Parts: sequence; structure tokens; C-alpha cells
Amino acid sequence: MQLNNMISMLNVADIEKSLDFYENALGFERLNTDEELKNWKWASLKSGKVSLMLTQNKGPVHPEGEHDFNVAFYFYPDDVVALHEKLSKEGYPVTNLIVTFYRMKEFSLKDPDGHFLSFGQDTDEPPTECKEH
Repeated sequence: MQLNNMISMLNVADIEKSLDFYENALGFERLNTDEELKNWKWASLKSGKVSLMLTQNKGPVHPEGEHDFNVAFYFYPDDVVALHEKLSKEGYPVTNLIVTFYRMKEFSLKDPDGHFLSFGQDTDEPPTECKEH
């Protein structure tokens, strides 16, 4: 099992203001749709070989609650289920493995310094029901 990619996700106060900065000042191109931006307050950006995500909220909602972060590191493992099982068996405090409304099977945990790490893999499975806040 290996990690194939990692993208930083910044939690921003105003997604439109941040998009303006990253697109106009730094030349990033937004990859997601206007609908995703409006409904999810989320943007996927790319400039050359650099990828970045912006979110205007507290991040993914998991069945056990919201996770607050300033920056998250979103990893793309080749087998998210196996990685979740391995970390769980080794006693790391991982969240439940869920399927998000944006069709990623994912889980999260914090590293020893409190950095928020999420791991996800594309799936066609239906979303896991999450409690509302």
C-alpha cells in the first residue's frame, strides 16, 4: 500500500476573496464547477504541477462530528480501506471510514502535533448518513 498524491486544503474565511487571490495574484486555475463552489463552498485549484483545495467551512463532516482545522492534508492512498484497517489495528485515533456526498471513501486523523490528515479514494458507493450540526 502506498500514498499516490497529497493536496493541501486551506480553510478560508471567504471563498470568493481567496479564489480571487489565488487566481489573479498567483495564476491558479479553478477546476471545479460553479455549482460545486456554490453548494459546497469548496474549490480545487491547479497551477502547473501544484494542486490546492480551498474550503469555507470546518471541513468534512463525519458521523462523530465536525473537525475543525486551518489546513488539512488530503492524501490519496491506493487502498484507503486497507490503510484505515492498518491504522485502526495499530491503535491510531482514526475517524470512521465513510463515503462522502462528493463520492470519496475517506477517514481522518490528527498527527502528534494536531495536523489534520484526511485519506480518500474515489468510490461509486452511496454516501454514509451523517448527523447534522
